[in-house]
Amino acid sequence: MWMKVPLITISNDVVADYFSLSRKKCAYINLFHDDGTYKLHVKLNEAYRKSPAERTPFDKEVLKIDEKANILFQLFEHQLLCLFPKPDDPHKKWYAPGDDLSGFEGNDSIFVSRIFERYISEVRDALHSGDWSKPNESLLMISSYQIAKNNVSDLDFTKIAFELKYNKLQLFRWSKIAYLSLGGLLLLFSMLLIFGIKPLGSWIIKLLGAGVMISLLFHALGIGMRWIISGYGPWSNSYETMVFLSFAVALTGLIFAIRSPISFSLSTLFAGVILFVSDLNWMNPQITPLVPVLKSPWLMYHVAVLMVAYAFFGIGFLLGFFNVLLLSFRKEKLTFLVRELTIINEIVLILGLILMTVGSFMGAVWANESWGRYWGWDPKETWALITIIVYTMVTHLHLIRKWYSLWLFNLCSILAFASVIMTYFGVNYLLSGMHSYV
Repeated sequence: MWMKVPLITISNDVVADYFSLSRKKCAYINLFHDDGTYKLHVKLNEAYRKSPAERTPFDKEVLKIDEKANILFQLFEHQLLCLFPKPDDPHKKWYAPGDDLSGFEGNDSIFVSRIFERYISEVRDALHSGDWSKPNESLLMISSYQIAKNNVSDLDFTKIAFELKYNKLQLFRWSKIAYLSLGGLLLLFSMLLIFGIKPLGSWIIKLLGAGVMISLLFHALGIGMRWIISGYGPWSNSYETMVFLSFAVALTGLIFAIRSPISFSLSTLFAGVILFVSDLNWMNPQITPLVPVLKSPWLMYHVAVLMVAYAFFGIGFLLGFFNVLLLSFRKEKLTFLVRELTIINEIVLILGLILMTVGSFMGAVWANESWGRYWGWDPKETWALITIIVYTMVTHLHLIRKWYSLWLFNLCSILAFASVIMTYFGVNYLLSGMHSYV
């Protein structure tokens, strides 16, 4: 029955149309022709014959669909969950209920061949009766068997419990809600203060600011827990870098919290928006082992510094947008605020440019360590250079007195952010290169 339920998501309409699949979602059975042959077979082999840098968006989507199909197949065949360790196995392998269990002997053989089916049967009964005591008892028996027969010396059950706690807490989800709500309220009350309306006084901004700091601590706790679980800095793929970027944006906003409540509120809102994007279904939140090319400390430094640079550019984009909006009102009492925010914008962009340049040099060191060359005109490298050039031009606009104005500078800080979007998202999802694994 479950083979006919549309469980496999498809994010590329071209791929769906090519294989005559339903757009957005398809069922497992739809991946096969009437004669039982696999629809993706030919294109899948073509994709695997290419290096990761040469794979097109079409190839990547085919690989993703095939991975989901394989997961479902293992689930249907009871081969997905490796539950039973075999103490004398030379490869320290754990076996799934659907695997060949003939190697187990005596009582172990009886236990591993029957307990899972018993558990499934008890779950079916519990769904009707509401009594989950028997399924829980079977789970406890499986857990006791695992601990008693465990054949992996470095298997840490405490760490497994820690990861389950991390998944249950959903710290990034709560941080997202807090950033969006608190940032919106901060912006509202900051605007009221600007226009001389003080319904609750400035103390409410301090109270909301304290809420943001608490949310930031929860966000940091989530990143720290993910770091402990994975064993590496959690900014190795698109999801993790989005989460870290959101943290960097919120933390950067605190720098301007006392001097500019507007900047603080905008950065908090932006942090929430970034976490919202990271939570979309095309982002992969799985904690997975690093591919070999990413196992370098230079990668951690490179990505961390660039994420902070992007955070500064993002705040510059929001400040520019806000200033252009204020300038459209053409009110004298707003001019001082615009000048103040423009100065902050210039400082933010200069700091971002410095970090972007330093981060790119660190990336060159990593590239030499991983691929044996400092620079190879990879799309990601090229667009990083373009971003540096674009922001260099924006931050030096004040040297051209005939052209420079508050309106032009803030407009350019908005337009320049398009280069960041292209560097961060466009290269990863639209172009093929050495960075296509992110």
